[in-house]
Amino acid sequence: MSKLRNTMAAAAASLALGAGMLVAGPVPNASAAVTCTPSPANIHCSMYWANRTTYAARYNARNYYVHALQRALTQAGFAVGDTGHYNTYTVTAVKRYQSSRGLTVTGALNYKTLRWMRVGAGPVRPALTKGQVAVKFAYAQIGKPYAYGATGPSSYDCSGLTGASWKSAGLTISRTSQAQLSNYRSVSRSSLQPGDIVGFYSGSHVSIYVGSGYVIHSSRPGKPVSKVAVSSMPFYKAVRPVG
Repeated sequence: MSKLRNTMAAAAASLALGAGMLVAGPVPNASAAVTCTPSPANIHCSMYWANRTTYAARYNARNYYVHALQRALTQAGFAVGDTGHYNTYTVTAVKRYQSSRGLTVTGALNYKTLRWMRVGAGPVRPALTKGQVAVKFAYAQIGKPYAYGATGPSSYDCSGLTGASWKSAGLTISRTSQAQLSNYRSVSRSSLQPGDIVGFYSGSHVSIYVGSGYVIHSSRPGKPVSKVAVSSMPFYKAVRPVG
């Protein structure tokens, strides 16, 4: 009978999600949910707490609803301190949840985020590495113009683009191409991973490796940010800012 009840509850949650409703998800019992421990993660406990928060959980707020959101995030596998304060750590946890479900990453508890949390919905996607975040940023800059000394967001020089890409991943790196190639761990051409900084022309030019033998770079005046083959320029060395 309990198996049937769980099946029916899961089906109801799925139908509610499709209809855009906000409903409580299946929870074994209220007392069990309230005493959920931070580890291991428990999606039913996450749903329980998500159904006890509201949009009053907003940035810099301090209230019960933020407590409930933080508990829901922790039970979903995105641990954050149970402070009751919607601080930058909470923003980061919300962003990680949104990224894992393929939602628009804002860090705010918007309608779709709360809806999915309340019914335990959405495919869980592996969290992006910092290098992958840098690559995603670099792709979004394709077509923007080159400008000497520019670090974005409207234009870039070569090291301005690599620096901005890594900054989007939460890491501030050296400013110039020579410093970037000197200050981080060298990796071989055969070991390149997305996000690695690839240098050319004896180190005077840098780019972001995006995989499959390609880089994204901002090369010279009159030529916009573009994706090109590593083999299109004389390879000098490559470095990895993290890991």
